[in-house]
Amino acid sequence: MKISDREVLRYLRMGSVAADERVSALIGELTDTFAANTSPKNVYGIWDCDISPEAVIMEGMTVESKSLAKHLTGCCRAALLAATLGTEADTLLRRYSVRDMEKAVISQAVCAAMIEAYCDEIENEIRQTPRVSGLCPTTRFSPGYGDFDIAHQKDIVRLLNCDRRIGLTLTGGYMLIPSKSVTAVIGFTEEKIHNEEKCKHCAEKSCEFRELS
Repeated sequence: MKISDREVLRYLRMGSVAADERVSALIGELTDTFAANTSPKNVYGIWDCDISPEAVIMEGMTVESKSLAKHLTGCCRAALLAATLGTEADTLLRRYSVRDMEKAVISQAVCAAMIEAYCDEIENEIRQTPRVSGLCPTTRFSPGYGDFDIAHQKDIVRLLNCDRRIGLTLTGGYMLIPSKSVTAVIGFTEEKIHNEEKCKHCAEKSCEFRELS
């Protein structure tokens, strides 16, 4: 997967500020380290969906969320996906947090950029599957956005059998383990959707990274 320094800087909240030579070198070093020592995994499924103004129903899962329903307006199918950088990423992050706080901070940003780039690759793969070929995708929408309750992580993990297939589990508070993991919903509609600059079109208006994109 290709990870741009610009995305890493965005997660470092540096926006359009150019990194100095030291930071640039560390980003390159840590990107190479995580790329060489992690094994990203993913799983996804595609189902028909029913959308009402306040809820989404798919594969026996009912999500009462105006935010998600609005995001999926007009969609006839939806994909659930789960992706993780794996336990190796968490191990490296813990090591840096003990030994080198500067690398620990940059590593968090590198991992955030990596999992997003990986999800972009998965999304491109999903678009080519026969069930949604020719349909237009929405951007990804994850539990925790808007009023899409983070507790629905449990439904996604269960439906995709994430524990057995990619080793992805949950804490009692619905946080993903390994930590550098993502679950999301992508809708598919027959109408063309403008997906450029995904942060600017995301429904999560309060996201701290939105204004930096």
